[in-house]
Amino acid sequence: MSPGEAARVISITVQQEVEKIKQNTVSRYPQAANKLRNAELQVLRGPSPSAPGSPPGVRTGNLRRNWTMEFGGSAESGYFGITSGMYYAGYLEDGTYKMAARPFVDPIQQKALPEIRALFQEVGG
Repeated sequence: MSPGEAARVISITVQQEVEKIKQNTVSRYPQAANKLRNAELQVLRGPSPSAPGSPPGVRTGNLRRNWTMEFGGSAESGYFGITSGMYYAGYLEDGTYKMAARPFVDPIQQKALPEIRALFQEVGG
């Protein structure tokens, strides 16, 4: 085998491995979204009323129950996440002129981040 042929074979093999990693990455988006959902359940479980600056507590449980997992796209431009179905989620996160914010987005992300990182580190081997 000539050096040029060997380089081409290596290039093809490397490209095949890169494609496998991309496919494995995309296949893990649902698992990553689920990690966010699990973190959400842990963050939003405190007593109600919550203190200003703390995540909202459980009053009716509607905020905890009404989340949708989203994922799709490709390894280069894919996405995964969760979205609240409650109209007042933004009011809790950002506060209003009558109520201090009860931020929960950052605590959910920070809780889920180590598990999500571990999930995607497995992809590359």
